[in-house]
Amino acid sequence: MNQSIYLKLATLLVKADLRREERAWKRKVRRSAHEIPWQNEHLLRDIGLDREGRPIGESLAPQVKAERRIRHLRRVLTSRIPT
Repeated sequence: MNQSIYLKLATLLVKADLRREERAWKRKVRRSAHEIPWQNEHLLRDIGLDREGRPIGESLAPQVKAERRIRHLRRVLTSRIPT
């Protein structure tokens, strides 16, 4: 026995509404994952920021930065194709 066209339309609309709600919920969760708690100084310190949002201390030692830069320059120079 075939289903009524109204039943098919109703199930289609309910499924579409569920998909829309799911996408809205995922969008909200994604956005809240990147919100920074600017009012809470302790949480800012936990993630490595001071009250103004600047990083606390040096992120890398100067020697590590120099080694990384030299490694990058070597890779660029060796990957050049002579023409």
